[in-house]
Formats: sequence, C-alpha cells, structure tokens
Amino acid sequence: MVSAFQKPVIMGIINLSPDSFYQASPNFVDALKKAEAMVMQGAAMIDVGAVATNPNINLHFETPSVQQELDAVLPFIEALSKSVDVMISVDTSRAAVMDASIKAGAHMINDQRSLMEENALETAIKLNVPVCLMHHFNPARQPGSSACAELLTQIKHDLQNNIARCMAAGIAHENIIIDPGFGGGNFGKSADENFYVLAHLNTLVDLSLPILVGLSRKSFFGELLKADIEERLYASIAGAVIAAEQGAAILRVHDVKATLDAMSVLQKVQDLRNEIA
Repeated sequence: MVSAFQKPVIMGIINLSPDSFYQASPNFVDALKKAEAMVMQGAAMIDVGAVATNPNINLHFETPSVQQELDAVLPFIEALSKSVDVMISVDTSRAAVMDASIKAGAHMINDQRSLMEENALETAIKLNVPVCLMHHFNPARQPGSSACAELLTQIKHDLQNNIARCMAAGIAHENIIIDPGFGGGNFGKSADENFYVLAHLNTLVDLSLPILVGLSRKSFFGELLKADIEERLYASIAGAVIAAEQGAAILRVHDVKATLDAMSVLQKVQDLRNEIA
C-alpha cells in the first residue's frame, strides 16, 4: 500500500548577514562550503538571505541597503548555481534583489512580507517562479493579544487573502507556497502561540498549497527549555517531526542531516502503519 505520508523536502539555510541570529556565514568561501555540505547531506533546496529579521539583533545593526544586499547575495548565488544541482531560493522582500537573484541563478523567492513591498508582486509575476508567502502581521501584532484559536483563524484568513491577491494579479497557483510564519518579534506570536500553530498546522492543508515551515533553533523552543540557540537542536528536530506529520512539505533548517535522519525514521514508521492498515 502506498503511504499517504510524503517526506518533506529539506531546505538548508545560508545566512550571509553578519547579524543573523544563528550561524551567520558572511564569508563567501565558508558559506559556499557550508551550502555544498548541506547538499551532500541531502538538502534539496538552499535558501540564501542577507537581511536578518530578528528584531533584537536589528536594534544593534542597520538593515543593509538594497545595494549591500545585492552585493552579498548575487556572487554567492552565481557561484552556488554552478556548484550544486538543487533549487536555490532567495530570501528577500525587495523587488530588485528578487529580479537580480533569479537572473543570477536562483529558482525561487522566499518573501517574509508576502510580496507586499514596492514592486515585489509585479516582479514576481514577471519572473514566473515559485514564491513562498510567509504570514506576518501588518500592522504589527502584540504577541498573546488574542486567544490561540483566534490567532490560527486569523493566520489562515490572512494567507487566503494573500493567495487571492497574488493570483488575481497573475501569480500562478502552482507557483505559490505558504508559510505560517513561526516566531516572535516581526511574526507577532508568543511562545505558546507558536506551539499552538505547530499543533494545528494541518488546518492549513486544506488551502491546497505546499506548506513551508521554519522552526529551526527558534526562540520559542529556548523559552520552553530555558536553552540558548546552541542547545535547541533536539527541540528543532522534534518540531520538524511534528510539522511533517501535520503536512509540512518543506522544512527550512540549519541542521540538514539530523533533520533528514528524523524524516527517514518517520517515513519508515508511517509506511509500516499503512501496511498494517
């Protein structure tokens, strides 16, 4: 019997920003070696970004200009596209960076602002590549300001509206990926709210679009476990397993091999469950 469970695709994270919250790789050579190692470990996608989103970090570092972002990501994407044969995603909200990155060899846009920045939607339509729409609150939301169930309903409603907006403008349905936006700060969710969304992630499956989940090393694990970033691997793997069981199609992670090992175990168990059934 064919398993209904589909092992998620693993997306390795490359942070080119020196102020990234975890494992920043601003050195070009080191970052390229790291990405190549991720592919060797089994990553089917690499997500490349040069703008940190952690609000606590951004208090101390200036957000890079468009030109600084281009200077960071373009040579890296060009080199990576020649070095590995996997999908390369550019993590950006800026239209100019989207356009130049795709021309440099990237295949996908991962936009934490859901194509809401100036010219982003028009650029994505022109490029005709997959785009991930991440949920975020605009205006900003105070974490914990509503019941968890209401929050989940709001996330789904906002995603539906963004999907409709993008499709009405000309984005193809098959090019859309969704992300519920795990995290605090800019993502407006408390630790308990993040865990609630994870527990009920399957409510987004009926939107009939691939779900991308980025849980890796997030602060809500640290808050629960009183653990710093370096001590959140096991929690991140547990979260990845739960997300996979809830229908996540893409897992955005720092720890590729550990996550893939967990997915292989989960796949085996799911196959045997279906065999018995």
